[in-house]
Amino acid sequence: MKAVAAEKQEAWQERFAVSGWMDAIQSMRLRSPNDSLTSRARLRLKLTADMDWVYGFVSADGEKNWKISSESGAKLHEAWVEHVADTWDLRIGKQIIIWGRADGVQITDMITPPDYTESITRDLDEIRMPVSAARLRLLGEHFDTMLIWLPFFEAAVQPEGDNPWAVAPIFPENMDISSAPVDEPSTAFENGEIALKISSYLSGLDLAASIFHTWDDFPTMHRRVSLSGEQTRVVFSPKHHRLTVFGLEGSRPWSDYVFRFEIAYYTGRYYEPARLAGKPCKKDAAKWLCGIDWSPGNDWMVMTQVIGDHVFGDTDLLARNKDPYIATLNISKKLLNQTLTLANMVYWQMDAGEIFDRFKLTYDLNDAVALFAGVDLFSGDDGTFGQYEENSQAWVKVKYSF
Repeated sequence: MKAVAAEKQEAWQERFAVSGWMDAIQSMRLRSPNDSLTSRARLRLKLTADMDWVYGFVSADGEKNWKISSESGAKLHEAWVEHVADTWDLRIGKQIIIWGRADGVQITDMITPPDYTESITRDLDEIRMPVSAARLRLLGEHFDTMLIWLPFFEAAVQPEGDNPWAVAPIFPENMDISSAPVDEPSTAFENGEIALKISSYLSGLDLAASIFHTWDDFPTMHRRVSLSGEQTRVVFSPKHHRLTVFGLEGSRPWSDYVFRFEIAYYTGRYYEPARLAGKPCKKDAAKWLCGIDWSPGNDWMVMTQVIGDHVFGDTDLLARNKDPYIATLNISKKLLNQTLTLANMVYWQMDAGEIFDRFKLTYDLNDAVALFAGVDLFSGDDGTFGQYEENSQAWVKVKYSF
């Protein structure tokens, strides 16, 4: 009897698995005063449960951040249950949902909002934030259909306060600037978000079309301007607006190459005015990407992309260019029996001449320990990358997985 009980207990325990990782990263600014921009240690615990008819996953994070105190603490990361059948599956809970085929940028990948607490220096896997959602997939031989419902809106996170990655706007001295609280969608049922994606897997060609009825992750900065003597008063009223995004993506392998494309059409997105006293303008826009991946052999990988962002209609009153372009180049090489990886990814904002260059070295010491080192270089004026020129940094990181 004891042997039978022990076997049952062992079989029950085999349904659960605990894993996770710990990492620590430290950086140094390359310019004076050569202080630290990133200094944190993190722990992630993961628990899986396989009950045959349902599979569960929970992960939680603990962090100590010496540069951004608001990041320190413990929080739930993901928590979902999933049932998998022959022709469909259903996942409900807090989860990360990835769309698109881009490398290091987000085009149709908009289901999970971004966390820019440390700007874009984090890997994209760290930038994506989990969302509470129900995801239903219908699995066919040549076509898959995905339906997603997100009952609660989650806004993107931007650096603020004493965060070294926060960039404060500069206003004239004779202006009194204030801001109202952000107007976010309520938790009413009609404020939920819904997405539909149909994917096809044909001979040598993968295609997918999608539609996402959502809210803009970033608030529109509406403002009210008034004059009081010689002083101008500006009151900002940030508000999130509804947004519908139509997406199309595809990829096709050929020889040592993979050709990729992705496009997102935004209906009714608001853009910042060129003048402080102006009003945000509502426009349709299209963001697109064309990319080529090349695997020449000997553990080399070359990935290049061109990304365009076009606003339809008159853009003379907007703060941004009508057609900004970004090119990326990602080159990596594995050495020492694939234990050492050298990688360099460059973002080049072609219209503004700004650059973000991340060089990273990864060494797998063993199955559990990985060592990292890298340099993040920003250059340009005051645009997307140039505004962080003073934050160019070198960094080291260690990660232990269990």
